[in-house]
Amino acid sequence: MKYCFQCGKMTPGDPLYCATCGRTYDLKLCPRQHPNPRGVDVCSKCGSRELSTPQPRVPLGLRLFALLARLGLGLLLFYATLSLIVALMGSPQMQRFAIALGLLLLLLWGLWMRLPDWLQEAIRTFVIRRRDRDDD
Repeated sequence: MKYCFQCGKMTPGDPLYCATCGRTYDLKLCPRQHPNPRGVDVCSKCGSRELSTPQPRVPLGLRLFALLARLGLGLLLFYATLSLIVALMGSPQMQRFAIALGLLLLLLWGLWMRLPDWLQEAIRTFVIRRRDRDDD
């Protein structure tokens, strides 16, 4: 996943350019998608002068700060979530609820494992098709 410093959006995967604004990440691309360094004016492979516009240069210190800020926020949220779970589990009612939920999941898992393979596959296919239909 890459962050675009031009528009402030994240693009999943390992993209060459931002899916939102179209700026490239630290390189220039010709129409044939040949990667070239930021400073060139002509594609080194095909000679094209039509090169993409890279996102603005960002100082290394700012990149490091952004990475540490995201990491710190993630750790803070993880700690807060873990603290909430521990606090809730101190209550006897929540402990009973967690045990009941665990037993229900264990029962459902056991039932799933007893289903024939062809029925499991049919259920998986149905769920995937329904999810794909809902996404469209």
